[in-house]
Amino acid sequence: MTVSPPPSPPTGAGTPENQQRQPARAAQGPASAEDALRQSEERLRMALAAGRVGIWDWAIPGNQVTWSDEIYALHDMEPGSFGGRVEDFGPLIHPDDAPAVMAALDRALKLGEPYAAEYRFRRADGSVRWIATQGYVTRNEQGEPVRMMGAASDVTERVELLAAERRARLAAEAARHRLELLARAGTVLSGSLDPQDTLRAIARTLVPDIADWCRIDLLDEEGVLRRRLAFHTDPELAQQALEMALRVRAAPTTTGSMAWVLDNGMPVHGRFDAGEAMADPALRTFTQAFGMGAYFIMPLTARGRTVGVMAVIQAESGRDLGEDDRALIQELGQRAALALDNARLYAEAEAARRQAETANRTKDEFLAILGHELRNPLAPIVSALELMQRVEPQVHANERRVIGRQVMHMSRLIDDLLDISRITQGKIELRREAVDLKAVIANAIELTQPVFEGHRQPVQLRLAPQPATVMGDPVRLAQVLCNLLINAAKFTPADGLVSLQLEVRDGMAEIGVQDSGHGICADLLPRVFDQFVQGRQAMDRRSGGLGLGLAIVRSLVEMHGGDVTAASEGQDRGSRFSVRLPLVEAGPAQSSRPAPLEQHAPGSRVLLVDDNADAADSLAELLRMVGYEVRTAGHADEALALLDDFSPALGLLDIGLPDIDGYQLAARLRADPRSQAMRLVALTGYGRDNDRAKALAASFDEHLVKPVAIERLLQVVDALLAPNPD
Repeated sequence: MTVSPPPSPPTGAGTPENQQRQPARAAQGPASAEDALRQSEERLRMALAAGRVGIWDWAIPGNQVTWSDEIYALHDMEPGSFGGRVEDFGPLIHPDDAPAVMAALDRALKLGEPYAAEYRFRRADGSVRWIATQGYVTRNEQGEPVRMMGAASDVTERVELLAAERRARLAAEAARHRLELLARAGTVLSGSLDPQDTLRAIARTLVPDIADWCRIDLLDEEGVLRRRLAFHTDPELAQQALEMALRVRAAPTTTGSMAWVLDNGMPVHGRFDAGEAMADPALRTFTQAFGMGAYFIMPLTARGRTVGVMAVIQAESGRDLGEDDRALIQELGQRAALALDNARLYAEAEAARRQAETANRTKDEFLAILGHELRNPLAPIVSALELMQRVEPQVHANERRVIGRQVMHMSRLIDDLLDISRITQGKIELRREAVDLKAVIANAIELTQPVFEGHRQPVQLRLAPQPATVMGDPVRLAQVLCNLLINAAKFTPADGLVSLQLEVRDGMAEIGVQDSGHGICADLLPRVFDQFVQGRQAMDRRSGGLGLGLAIVRSLVEMHGGDVTAASEGQDRGSRFSVRLPLVEAGPAQSSRPAPLEQHAPGSRVLLVDDNADAADSLAELLRMVGYEVRTAGHADEALALLDDFSPALGLLDIGLPDIDGYQLAARLRADPRSQAMRLVALTGYGRDNDRAKALAASFDEHLVKPVAIERLLQVVDALLAPNPD
């Protein structure tokens, strides 16, 4: 039966207004009191209806529950349709909430605490409504519960708001966690360029925070997908999985296989323990062996190139891989792919660097051997020419000049090869001093004089009257001018003109070498100072070379803090090369040429060891002509045998001997009591800077490079044999 709410005091009782009206109401009699009560009840009913609050009353001894109309409305029931017993109320509660509601009711009856519960009620349309109810127990004199009255209201909106707040909080927490994972992954992945370390870093980011397993396969150089990693928090289990992955392979047509993802170029989400995956023997084996469930597999793509495939798998945790998880995995996968590609590029760069270093060493060794093998034949030619000059100066003078020019040309080509190698490695050290460029120009003119002999007109000079002092290496500066003059002579006809001008202005000295020759075509001009660049040559390559002279010029000029430019108006219009160097204040005059020899040390004994008999014999004859007593040997054992009856004061040793090299021979001579006091000179075709350093470290007193000018050789020999002033 439907009952009205229990009587309550009027809501306005006790206010000043009501206190003033009370006497009038008392005068009106009982009928007025009943009206007032009805009005109060109506106001309460309206308030309860407005707040959607219903009243219930449970008479405990008779187990009879009465509801207000609003309680029926809350439960989508017609008034009077409720059975009226507590047992009739139970089925209306959501099964998941019923135990808690009944437990709260039981505590109120037994312990006397207020009754309060919230439960879900499923409506006919399937939607759920949340209802909150509270009540108080009335007891008799014996303390037994006899009545419970309470109210119920719809709190669905509040519950949903709280649930939405919790979801938002959880989503924010999950987003923060994802950001932390991404940040940690970014830090870890950027910290290593080793591919295997990168793979482990990717897996540790995913396991166990996101999944139970991570597996990565990578493409090798031939494009074959190779097993590279199976990761789990248990290393033993991970090793077992990797070994199994190497033994068994899923069909490439099976959805959920790594090969399927690679072929289709798209990620896939599913379960290994259901559907198509269980039909594949390999996947079924994995699933049964390791209890694998949900998976998400994606291709690893970086810079438009697929580098492999990554699988993220759930197993013992029983978790799924939701949409947020998959989005995070894809983001991590993209970063992982980029990190792996960076590792690949780094590995390729390292391999290229090592290959380049090997090639560079091979090139240096080749150049050293080439220089040695080319210089060795030149040495006896130079000695023979010197002998002919000293014995019969007037005989075949023109032929000797031809041979001398060609030897000089060959020597220059060898020097260019070795110079460009040293320059590109930064191994040339300038011996700087304040030097007058006019002296350097005079030296360069003299050195290149053989090129301009014969029918060619000499170089026309136009030099500024004031000093032109620069801080530089006079030998290297002379080399710059020699290269420019020789270059001009090569490309200028015999009746053409080559001129050299020196000007001083704006704190700079400018040397211009101009010719009236072939000129430089427009497409070659920007590259004329590059290595191995040459203009078009005739078939006879009369003006040939290696294309290194101008590259050496630019490098040496820039090492002096200057610059060099080339200009030409085109084919057959000549060319001009301009070198600009910063000026310094003039210091004391210095000569860039060695002082002439005044005397030799007649009677001094010299041991000459060279396996090239022509070189040894011709040089020995030269030394004898200027007063030295010379013995020759073709190898180390022969040289050591000569010490039995010959006590040399100085030894000229070739380095590339047939049995033991010159370094080892020098060590034996230093250890032999018969030759400990000998001065030793390395006379060799090995002419690199490190060759000189190696010779001096091997107890040689000097290092000379073949073919050496006889004046330079005699200067060194005389200096080493000169009496000690002490």
